[in-house]
Amino acid sequence: MTKEQFNALPRPTFRWMKVNHLELDPLAEKALAPVELAVRQEGTAEVRTYEGNGLPDLGDFQGASAEALAQARQGGNVNCSVTVPAGEEASVWINYTVTEAVPRLVGQLKIQAGKDSRLHVYELFEGDAAEGLVNLLQFVEAEDGAQVTISKVQVHGEQVRHIDQRLTREGKEAHVKFVSAEVGGRQNLVYVRTDLDHDEAEFKSASMYLGSDDQLFDYSYWVPNKGCKTDTDILTTGALMGKSKKYFRGTIDFLRGGKKAVGNESDVCLLLNKGVHSISVPLLLCKEDDVVGNHASSSGQIDQDMLFYLMSRGFNEAGAQLIIVESNIRPVIDQLGDENLENRALQAVRTKMQFCHQKGNCHDKCTQRFPHLD
Repeated sequence: MTKEQFNALPRPTFRWMKVNHLELDPLAEKALAPVELAVRQEGTAEVRTYEGNGLPDLGDFQGASAEALAQARQGGNVNCSVTVPAGEEASVWINYTVTEAVPRLVGQLKIQAGKDSRLHVYELFEGDAAEGLVNLLQFVEAEDGAQVTISKVQVHGEQVRHIDQRLTREGKEAHVKFVSAEVGGRQNLVYVRTDLDHDEAEFKSASMYLGSDDQLFDYSYWVPNKGCKTDTDILTTGALMGKSKKYFRGTIDFLRGGKKAVGNESDVCLLLNKGVHSISVPLLLCKEDDVVGNHASSSGQIDQDMLFYLMSRGFNEAGAQLIIVESNIRPVIDQLGDENLENRALQAVRTKMQFCHQKGNCHDKCTQRFPHLD
């Protein structure tokens, strides 16, 4: 069976390391069952569902994969558009739920923010089903001066392949921000392309993840900077347990004309036991002299002195590890901006950590390393 290629780097490199893309077996085709999205809103926004393809020409947007992009562009059973007029402010909550009756959610989320508008979209992905699939193509168009924030919590069950494809186009002085908490799902693929073609446009992304068993997380970002004084900030942070894997591919592309652009990307991963796998490829591409670019990547086990300090003050190993993991991911969760979503993400993290320790898939037993604490 021919494998499907996901999240390919825009400029392939390190071929010998085999990190230019991810290969997965394709899922069998299945008919899409009708579904009614749970949507709530506050403020001035037009929210509607539609059929077929409601997106404009996407140019050279490659998506998570050619197959996933083609599937989402056809439209599906969860097509939705959110439009905010110029100068207005709105908040929208959307729930995407996988069930045995509706195991596959495929479609588009089209977001249009008028000039100087303010929009916050809150997304919750939940539920589980055999061979479950979520494939959502999110298109964000932020006009001059608009501010758009998308907060996402994903707590699917262990059978779902989750594909999140995002294309953002920003006008002058527009600001777009993604905040994501990825905890559930079997295979989680996030592909983000943001075009900063206009002066003083800003893109920020903060993502956290927690992997266990054989979970897979694969993040890919491509941010071409063509406007002057643009600002890019990308952060992924999380922890891996069991035999889980995480890949990060971040490309900030400083193009000619994008003077005084600033770009930062950082990937941080805690390895909670042997057998996990973390690969990070943060790239800076530059054709312009007058820019500032920074990239960083770190992965490693929990600091033993910190673990000893917490355990010497009465915490067991599970509690000490949870405190350390939460301190790493909490700054992202706190940016979600909705108390219910924040609590949902934190509860999922705590439940997952507890279950992992019960199965013995985290560190070796604490008494093997600190016998005097037994």
